[in-house]
Amino acid sequence: MKRIILVCFFSLFVTVSFGQEFLKGSDLSQVRAAQFSEAQIAQIGKELKANQMTIEQAEPLALAKGMSASEFTQLKVRLQSNTVVPTEVKEEQKKAGAVITQDGSVLAAKNVVVFGSELFTSKSLSFEPNQNMPTSSNYILGPGDELDINIYGVQQFNFTGLVSKNGTINIPNVGEVFVSGLPFEAVKSKLQKQISRIYSTVASGSSKISVSVSNYRTILVTIIGAQQSGNYRLSAMSSVYNALHVAGGPSDIGSYRKIELIRNNKIIRTIDLYRFLTKGDQSDNVSLTDNDMIRIPSYEARVTLEGEIKRPGIFEVVATENLQQIITYASGFTDNAYKNRILVKQKTTSELKVTDLNEKTFANYMPKAGDLISVDKILDRYENRVQIKGAVYRPGEYSLSNQSAMTIKDLIAKADGLKENVYVKKASLIRQKEDFTKEYLNINLQDVLNGDASANLVLQKEDVLLIFYNQELLDTYKISIDGEVRKPGTYNYANGMTLYDLLLESEYFTDEAASNVTVFRNKKDAVFNPNDKEKIISFDLNIDPKNPEQASGFILEAQDHVVVRRIVTFETPQMVKVTGEVLYPGAYAIVKKEERVLDFITRAGGLTDEADANAIKVIRNKLNIPIDWEEISKKPASSRNLFLELNDSISIPKKKLTVIVSGNVMFSTEVPYKKGKGLKYYLSNSGGVNDKGWLKKVYVVHANGSASTCGSFLGFRSYPKVLPGSEIIVPERPERQKTSTGEIVGISSVLASLAGILLAVFR
Repeated sequence: MKRIILVCFFSLFVTVSFGQEFLKGSDLSQVRAAQFSEAQIAQIGKELKANQMTIEQAEPLALAKGMSASEFTQLKVRLQSNTVVPTEVKEEQKKAGAVITQDGSVLAAKNVVVFGSELFTSKSLSFEPNQNMPTSSNYILGPGDELDINIYGVQQFNFTGLVSKNGTINIPNVGEVFVSGLPFEAVKSKLQKQISRIYSTVASGSSKISVSVSNYRTILVTIIGAQQSGNYRLSAMSSVYNALHVAGGPSDIGSYRKIELIRNNKIIRTIDLYRFLTKGDQSDNVSLTDNDMIRIPSYEARVTLEGEIKRPGIFEVVATENLQQIITYASGFTDNAYKNRILVKQKTTSELKVTDLNEKTFANYMPKAGDLISVDKILDRYENRVQIKGAVYRPGEYSLSNQSAMTIKDLIAKADGLKENVYVKKASLIRQKEDFTKEYLNINLQDVLNGDASANLVLQKEDVLLIFYNQELLDTYKISIDGEVRKPGTYNYANGMTLYDLLLESEYFTDEAASNVTVFRNKKDAVFNPNDKEKIISFDLNIDPKNPEQASGFILEAQDHVVVRRIVTFETPQMVKVTGEVLYPGAYAIVKKEERVLDFITRAGGLTDEADANAIKVIRNKLNIPIDWEEISKKPASSRNLFLELNDSISIPKKKLTVIVSGNVMFSTEVPYKKGKGLKYYLSNSGGVNDKGWLKKVYVVHANGSASTCGSFLGFRSYPKVLPGSEIIVPERPERQKTSTGEIVGISSVLASLAGILLAVFR
């Protein structure tokens, strides 16, 4: 009993703490996704968002801390089904056909998105400034920029220095030169002039000077009204679009058309993202300076386009725009659009209103806030179609001529005439009446062919002419064959047909065919016998696949079904692929059961000198399984030396002699790997951790997909080992929320109750 209560108490503690601090937990092996409340699931989602991490990015971290893959999958499903949608967006989605449940979640809103939001939700789009391109001549230098100055020729001199807080750069032998606030081109000229006073060969031209910006300073930019508003430290090369992308774009109620760039308390530019989205115009993508503010106000008016529009969705409109311009933003009408009736549902001060627009009036209509604009399809019917089916050579759809009347005989001629086995005594004409019901008219086809004008009716639109086959002529019998032949299927039967003839038509036996052939045949009794339970008889034949002429002695009958059996011991080899840096990459068969990774790499000639042994992985069902090469090389029987299965693939990539640093650092970068250097070395090469970075929770994802986190012993922190090809990820420090009085009272009550239970048990 005591043990049960202690286990329950521990599970409750783990669940509560994990729900509150998903990324902080050190041991997640006891976590059960089903135990979380909806509030705890929402809290985990908020924490991931605060750390700028997706649930997919958090997966290797959770698995490295002991959480099972099945529990993480359940957690992922619950997080994805718990997405909170703002009220304003729900209303717009509801207007466009979304179903809003009682708990407020959106069940379906097909293709309904705010136009422009894909700029900030797509992982493939990024406006990150290119730090490797030559510095623009009009780039304004400031404190924190790093300059490389090189003199080459007769005299040589190299110097790298930072622009100080005073705006100067102190060059040996030259002294301090003021460069802050000057364009880069002016700085080069000024440095040329100052340096030539000391280095005479520069003045004479026998030595040259080159100046470049090796590292750009960071600037502080404030963004409000975004998905993640706040203060951001960005590269001085950053532009407006770069800053908006970092902040996740406008909020759910933010404007895409009237974004303000504020500098020195003045609005210096109003940005309209639709100019970029519809015309590729980047004139609004201006460079930022220190202490700039980007303000995203709430939108003033949005309308929803649905139906036969190439890009249905929610569009923001400004006061001077008409419906034609909005439809242009949506890439126009689809090919099936019915443009002569466009339905507009509007909101008045007290109720709803419906307005019909046609092809001539819609272009000049001025949309209003909240409009729902629907474009229907053209009708699925034809104005001049007739059809012919049955015993003609070209059945199908034909057009009625506007010049002259078309008769039944004319339509048969258009269909290239009647087939030989046609039934000429009768045909049927299906006609649609004015009330859209169908009527069937009996036609004597022989009279039509003989020129009887009363039988040769004039056709109307949507008429369907049915020409029947002569069933007596149509009774051509079939025979079928299945199993190990090259073309199994159904074939026409002829009197006297042998099993050998059928084998000829089905292109003989396959390589897997056995000598066992079975023929199934319906019993054909002239008199019904109720006591006879057998309806089908079978013949088991022994036909050598290498000598199919043996089958010429067996006469087949109509509707016989032949089955060629498969060799019992025949089995297709199960293959495994070995790709990358081995001597002989390619496909290898599983020769015996329980073959392991090391066995296949050995059969492939072993690793090449370029192989990255730390990045070996097995790909199984699109999942990566990391392999510890050092361990399996020393201990082939180790559990890490996986048994391989059908369609597994072993990947051995080339050595990657770099380390990626990403997350909450000054600059995400890729640094050359240096043996013996620790995690802090690579962080320093990225400018260090930024204000939001959580150094204590930094983790490393290795080239083979495994992850390592920080450790702690007796107060000393140890950082993960960094290997070639690794990625160092610095998560964001979560904001601490103060516990409310109500929460303190609730937690105290729970702890008091548990303490009472424990005391009672131990007594």
